[in-house]
Amino acid sequence: MKPRFGLQARFLTLVSIALLVSIIALVIVLQRQWAMREEVIGLSRESIQTLVLDRLRDQAKAVGVNTAEALVNPLYTFDLERIGHIVRDVLVQPDVEYVNVYDASGAIIHDGSDGIASYGQVMADPLAAKLITSESLVIQQDGDVFDVASPIRIGEQQLGGVRIGYSLKSVRRYEDQAAVQLASHLTEIGWRYLMGVVILMGVALALGIILSIVMQRSLIRPIRRLAEAAREVEAGNLGMSFPGRDSSDEVGELVRAFEQMTEGIARRDRDIRRIADTDPLTGLANRRAFRENLDSAIAQSDGRDFALILADIDDFKPVNDNWGHDVGDKLLCRFAERLREVVNSIEELEAKPARLGGDEFILFARLVDASTTPLGDVLDRLGRTLVDELSRSTVIDGRSHTFSASFGIAIFPGDGRNSAQLMKAADVAMYAVKQAGKNRYKFYSAV
Repeated sequence: MKPRFGLQARFLTLVSIALLVSIIALVIVLQRQWAMREEVIGLSRESIQTLVLDRLRDQAKAVGVNTAEALVNPLYTFDLERIGHIVRDVLVQPDVEYVNVYDASGAIIHDGSDGIASYGQVMADPLAAKLITSESLVIQQDGDVFDVASPIRIGEQQLGGVRIGYSLKSVRRYEDQAAVQLASHLTEIGWRYLMGVVILMGVALALGIILSIVMQRSLIRPIRRLAEAAREVEAGNLGMSFPGRDSSDEVGELVRAFEQMTEGIARRDRDIRRIADTDPLTGLANRRAFRENLDSAIAQSDGRDFALILADIDDFKPVNDNWGHDVGDKLLCRFAERLREVVNSIEELEAKPARLGGDEFILFARLVDASTTPLGDVLDRLGRTLVDELSRSTVIDGRSHTFSASFGIAIFPGDGRNSAQLMKAADVAMYAVKQAGKNRYKFYSAV
């Protein structure tokens, strides 16, 4: 007699099959959930790492270039006290591990310490060989150290360079913390939805499939969009909007955290640009920013004339020698203030002053309305006012100081059709003033 395969057996068989299918489905869901979790964490870690390293590289470039510019005069005059002051100002910045100022042979001149413990030692580490002979900015990475070196030059002569090392440990910690936080959020969200899947699978396989679709739409898709948005941020698009920011769950919290991080990066980017374009002593535009503005003005010229006015303080070196660099710095700041006051007083002119370095300043000037007064007449008035106002005595630290300046004026396009020609023409005119007795202005003449 054949054993009966009755309804109960069939039911148990169906239940067993259903249970087995549920278990298999559950395993598949778990594997898929884990794979998606790892994918999201990997994408986010990669994006965060690239973003932070790119911003650190930009910051390192800006600090390296600015520090090298600030060290030109102190290194040329071998002013160890001033060099030490500048080096220690850089050392206190976040993540800076070391700062070395070296001469043209690679020997260390200052490391920021009180006793300059490494003075005279030739840099012999694996990263040093490339930067000693380099004539441009060098950025290298070795393990947890991000090394940026900028040469220090005066004219064609290379005085040496400055080398700044950034520790990447904080970057690694930030990356790990962000990855752990993201993993925690994803794990919490994943288990929450997974329990719903398990419950629904017990009711019906169809509802389980529906729930999987819901999970796909409400969790994985927003996170992938967030990863795409993060890659846009990595490419430099810091003003984009993040999808899902109004959501009240953990995904929305994660999106808002990414948005806050992007806003912080944008602020840091603006600060870096401001630092890179501003002379740290006077607050005027620096040489790099001025050249960019000048090149832009030439490229976008609509036929209007404009002028460059190169200013050099007369006999400035004795001020530093006799009264010290602190007084010299205050004198430069006072000169910059008067320069701004004078150009602001000439209503017909749109003028932008900048500091080229040392005691050299420059003005970009053009008429607000070219149809009113000839540019030359207004420049004459500006030149006379500059000579009169800047030669007035000033009181610094209780002492009266008198200084003057020599001015050379070049006009576009007659005196030059590119920035190099214009700068050279203004320089020639200024040195002609120096030879003629200083404390006056002169227009460039090719004769």
